[in-house]
Amino acid sequence: MPLVSIIIPCYNDGQYLDDSVGSAMQQTFTDFEIIIVNDGSTDEATVRKLHSFNDPLISVLHKTNGHLSSARNHGIRNAKGKFILTLDADDKFDKTFIEKGVAILQRDSSVGAVTCYLRSFGLKRYSWKPLGGDLKNFLYRQESCASALFRKECWDKIGGYDEKMKTGYEDWEFWLRLTSEGWKIHVLKEYLLQYRVTEKSMFLTQAEPQREKIVEYMMEKHRQLYWDQLKDAVIKRKVIDLRNPESTVLLLKNLYWKLTRKK
Repeated sequence: MPLVSIIIPCYNDGQYLDDSVGSAMQQTFTDFEIIIVNDGSTDEATVRKLHSFNDPLISVLHKTNGHLSSARNHGIRNAKGKFILTLDADDKFDKTFIEKGVAILQRDSSVGAVTCYLRSFGLKRYSWKPLGGDLKNFLYRQESCASALFRKECWDKIGGYDEKMKTGYEDWEFWLRLTSEGWKIHVLKEYLLQYRVTEKSMFLTQAEPQREKIVEYMMEKHRQLYWDQLKDAVIKRKVIDLRNPESTVLLLKNLYWKLTRKK
């Protein structure tokens, strides 16, 4: 059985699949399978592309549309690998990423996931150096790329991606639960992920008004976790995240409302 399963959700992204699948096939680490999940694509060109793959390393699964979390979960349920690599259909990894990520996971059992620095391309260009780390780094903000290599046992233990989260930040909530179980996220300090900015991704980025609702949902879901962390922060006088004060104030405001309202 392959050690790594590469999960590529696809919804009408057929025009980019040669890039994402190509970056997977060119990895220096070769003990892997590729699972492309067709999340109910309606674009005929995408459907034709999905039916064109004819390689024993590549499986294509078809399902009704359920959004990103649902597609990832479906692929992972069918995965044979001990380690899971999530890769969006329009993104690309450097050919050394899996080799370097597997080495970290095999060397350090406290690491649940491995990601890296990111550079964007397409309609907008920028770079990002996520911090990774433990739970405290994920309470107020996202500190890992969505595309990452993680232990399948982590996914099993925390129950997969939250399929109720259909408007974004499902990866942040996933990492929050993963780190709350004691695992760390290791960041390779290299730009090994190329993130494509398309009209679709820009639309999601511009939908920031939804962020407050998503944060409220996360705090409602993880009420006890946030309460415990808030108490600890108050005791240690480390409530405010000086790097991101607006996010912290929003969190505290909503947390106060959630914890003091009548159920």
